Amino acid sequence: MRSYFLFAFFSILLFNASLSFAQKTTITPVMGTVKGIVRDSVHNYVLKSATVSIFRADSSVLNYQLSNNYGEFKFTNLPIGQNLRIDISNVGYDLIRKNIIIPKGQTQLDLKTLFINPRTETLNDVMITVPPISYNNDTLEINAIAFKLDTNATVEDLLKKIPNITVWGDGIITVNGKEVKTLTVNGKSFFGGDNKIALQNIPKNALEKIQIFNTADRNNPLDSNLVANLKLKKGKDRSYFGKIGLGYGTDKHYQFDGNLNFSTPKLQLSIIGASNDINKIPNDINTLIRNSTYKGTGTSVEYQPDFRQNGINKGNVAGAQMTYNFTPDSKEWNNNSKLTADYYFKNYESNNESDNQSTTTIAENNQIFSQSKNSSLNNSNSHRLNSIYNYYKKSHRLDVSEFFTATKNDNSSTNFRNAINNNGDLTSTNNGSSQSQSDNKNFNFKADYNYNNYNNWKQRFKSIRTNYSLNIADNNNNRTEITSFRDLADPLKNQDFNRRYQTAEKFVNQTVGFTMPNLKPLIFGNNAQLANFDAEISSNLTLDHNNRQNLVEDYTAANNYKSNGYLSNNLEVNQLEFTPGFTLSKSFSKNLSNRYNKSINLSATVAQQIINQDNKSDKSFQNIKRNYSNFVPKISASAFNYQYGTYQESLNLTYNTNINIPSLEQLAPLTDSTNLYNLQRGNINLKEATDRSINLDFGHYDMKNKNTLNFNVNGSIGSITNDIVDSVFVDQQNRRNNYLANASGTKYARFNGNIRKSHKFKNSELQLNFYTGFDFNKKPTYFNGVFNFSNNTNTTNSLSTNFTFKDKLGLEASQTVNTSVSKQDALNTKYKNLTLTTAVSTNYNFTKKLSLSSNVSFNQNKPSVGETINFAIWNANATYRFNKGNNAEIKFSALDLLHQNKGVYNYAGINSFSTSTSNVLQQYFMFTLSYYPRKFGAKASAKK
Repeated sequence: MRSYFLFAFFSILLFNASLSFAQKTTITPVMGTVKGIVRDSVHNYVLKSATVSIFRADSSVLNYQLSNNYGEFKFTNLPIGQNLRIDISNVGYDLIRKNIIIPKGQTQLDLKTLFINPRTETLNDVMITVPPISYNNDTLEINAIAFKLDTNATVEDLLKKIPNITVWGDGIITVNGKEVKTLTVNGKSFFGGDNKIALQNIPKNALEKIQIFNTADRNNPLDSNLVANLKLKKGKDRSYFGKIGLGYGTDKHYQFDGNLNFSTPKLQLSIIGASNDINKIPNDINTLIRNSTYKGTGTSVEYQPDFRQNGINKGNVAGAQMTYNFTPDSKEWNNNSKLTADYYFKNYESNNESDNQSTTTIAENNQIFSQSKNSSLNNSNSHRLNSIYNYYKKSHRLDVSEFFTATKNDNSSTNFRNAINNNGDLTSTNNGSSQSQSDNKNFNFKADYNYNNYNNWKQRFKSIRTNYSLNIADNNNNRTEITSFRDLADPLKNQDFNRRYQTAEKFVNQTVGFTMPNLKPLIFGNNAQLANFDAEISSNLTLDHNNRQNLVEDYTAANNYKSNGYLSNNLEVNQLEFTPGFTLSKSFSKNLSNRYNKSINLSATVAQQIINQDNKSDKSFQNIKRNYSNFVPKISASAFNYQYGTYQESLNLTYNTNINIPSLEQLAPLTDSTNLYNLQRGNINLKEATDRSINLDFGHYDMKNKNTLNFNVNGSIGSITNDIVDSVFVDQQNRRNNYLANASGTKYARFNGNIRKSHKFKNSELQLNFYTGFDFNKKPTYFNGVFNFSNNTNTTNSLSTNFTFKDKLGLEASQTVNTSVSKQDALNTKYKNLTLTTAVSTNYNFTKKLSLSSNVSFNQNKPSVGETINFAIWNANATYRFNKGNNAEIKFSALDLLHQNKGVYNYAGINSFSTSTSNVLQQYFMFTLSYYPRKFGAKASAKK
C-alpha cells in the first residue's frame, strides 16, 4: 500500500508541475558569452571587485557581477544578435560604457582588456544609469524601481528577479554565492531578524533600494560578514502587518491565531495570540510571526499540528514584543543603543494515557517483565518576561538582560504496575495515585561589559571583559502520593502509603567573571613582537546558596496526617567555586593581497578549580563539608584559511578537563519508600569525577556563484575517571535499590556532521542536505553485585532535499534513520531499536490566488522486543486568496487522512528495554478563514 500511495502522490505532483512547465515550453535559443579583463589605465594593474553590468537595449538590467582576483569577468547565457550595453565602474574611477553585440553565428565575444581611468574628482555616488545598479563607495546598491512586478509583490519576489541573488527554500540568501549573514531594514534588525518576516511581508513598492556590503568581524579581522540592507522609501518605515485566522473542524476541534506588528523609525511592536486543541502551540512569539507571513513559496512545516505529541493537548498563548532604538539614525557600526523586551503567557492542558512494557535482565537467562498503565491530567499557567538592553559607544559595549518566569502547575495521575517472572507468574503489583500543585518563580539578571580599543592603536591597554550574573529561584510544591504495594509471594511484605509533601526552596546563584587579554602590549609595549606570543589572565567566581524546607506527613489510623520525622528536614547548602587561569598563545599568519589569508593560533591555559561545599541539615549525617581542588588545563589549536572569492575553512581542536562533584542527594539522600520499584540510596564515600575530552570542529564554506558545497563536522572523544555510576539491586518482585559508586572506565565518542549542496538553475533552486550523528558510550555499572560494562550506541542519519520553482512550487523531502543499541557484556544481552521516517511536503501555487499543499510522513518502529509498528500521517490543505490585495484567505485542511497516527516510544537502557504507547491526536477536518492586514507608509492626502 505504501508504494502505491507514494506512486500516486508523486504522479499528482509531477502532473501539476508538468502543467506549469508545459505552459512555458518554448524552443531554447542558443546563448552566448561575453568576457574581458579590467585594468587600471595609469598603473596597469588588474582591478578586483569592479562592478560590471550588462543591460538590454531598453536599459533594463540583464546581469551583473564583480571582477575576480585577476580582474576578469565572464557573462554566460546572453542573447545573440541583440543590442546590449556593458557598464564598468569602481570607486575612484570613471565609468566605462560600451554598446556591444554578440554576432550571429558566434557564441563568444572577448572584449580583451578594458582600461578604466582614475577620476580626478571625488564623487560620493557613481550612478550606472538611471535605476538598476549603482556603486556607492563599498556598497552595491540595487534600485527596486528598475524591476517591474505586480502590485502585490513582496521583497522576496523582487530578490528572485535579480541576477546573482538567490533566495533558497530554507530562507538563506546568497549574493554571488556568499551567504548574507545579516538582513536589516533601514539599518536595523526587523522584528527579531528572521529573514522570512522581512522578505515575505514588506511590499516591493515600499522599497527604494537594496544595499549589499561587507562588515568586518571584530572577533576575527580576517573574516567578514555580508550584510543586505533594505532601504525603504521615505515614509514607508511607518507600517503595520500581520494575520488573524479562525478555524473550526470536526470533533469540535478549533484554532485561532493572530499577530499584529507595528513599526516606526524608533519602535517595533508585535502583539500575538493563539488558542487551539490541535497540538499547535508556538514556543515563542517569533515562531507565530514568521509562519504567518503575507506571502511565501515554502512549505511552512514548522508551525503545523504536531501529531507526534503524546496525549490530547489544548493551549492558549498571548504575548507582546517590543524593540526600541535610541539611536535610529546612527550610521556608525559601533554607536547604537536599543532595548528589546517581550512578555509571553501560555496556558496548557494535557490529558495523557499510556501503556508501557519493559524487559529487565537480572542474570543470564533470567528476566523479569513489567507492565504499567498510566493516566495523567496536567494544567499549567506560565508567564515569561525578558528584556535586553544593548549599549554600544565607540570602544565600550554593555549588554544587560533580565529573565523572569512564573509557572503554576496542577497535576493528577494514576499508575497501575505489575511484575512478572520468567515463568509468566505475577509476582508483585504497585498501584498509586498522585496529586500535586507547584508555584515556581525564577529571576535571572546578567550584565556583560566589553572594552575594545579599536581606534587608538598607540594605547597599550587594549581590552577587558567582565560579566556578572544573578539567578534567584523561589519554588513551592505540594504533593500527595497514595501507593499500594502487594508482594504475591510474601504478603507480610505488603505496604501501603498515603503521604503528603510540602517543599519550599529558595536558591541564589551569583557568578562574576573577569578576563584581560592582550597582555603583551600592556607589559612590553606596542612595538614588542616576542615571536607573536601573547597572554591573558582570567578568573571566575561562583557563589551558590540553597535553602530547602521539607515537611512530609503520613496519614494515620486516626484519620489525620502526622509529621514524618525522617523525611521532614531543613537543609542549607552553600557552595563556592573559584577558577583562576593564565593563557599563553602564539599566532602565525600568511596572506597574499586579494588571493588568500591564512592563520593558525595555538593556546594553552593553566587553571585551578577550587570548590568548597558546606551542607547544613537537621539530619546529622547530612552535615557534610567538602573541599575540592583540581588542576583543569585547556589546550587549543585553531586554523583559518580564507581564499578570496572561492572558499573559507576553519578548524578548532581543543583538549578540556571538567570536574563533576557529587551532590548531597548523591552522598546522603533521605530515601523515600513510597516507590518500592525505584528506591534511591546514596554513598558518603563518593569522589569527584574527572572528565577529559578532545573536541574537534571543522567547517568548509563555498563562495561560488551557483553550485555550492558547504559542510561542517564536530566531534569529541573522552574518558571519565571516578565516574559516578549506578549500582542496582533488583529482586524477583522488580523492587529496585539504586546505590551510587565510583568506577573508572567510562569512555564516550560523539560525532555530528552536516553537508549542504546547493544548485542554482535558471528558474529553480535545489538544496541537498545530509546530517549524521553518532553517540557511543561505554559505561561501567554494578547489577546485583556483578560488575558490567554497558555499551550504548545511538545513531541518526537524515537526507533531505528542498526544491523551489519560481514562485510556483515548493518541495521538501527527507529520509531519517534512527538506531539505538544497548549491549551488556556480563549479562550477555543486547537490546536494539530501529526507527524509520520518510516525509514529503509540497506547496503548489496554481495561480496567485489558489494553492494546494500536502505533507505526509511514513513511520516504522522496529524494536528487538515486541512487534514492528507502521503508520502514516498525511495532511493536506487547499487555500484560496481573494479581494483586491489578495490578503483574505479561506483554507480547507484534512489532517491525518489515513487515520493511522500512533504514539510509540521505544527505549534501550542499561540491561532493559521498554516499549510505550500513548493516546495521540488523530484525524479531523477544518475550515479556516484568515485576513492579512498590511500597510507600509501613511496614506497619501487627496489632491484638491
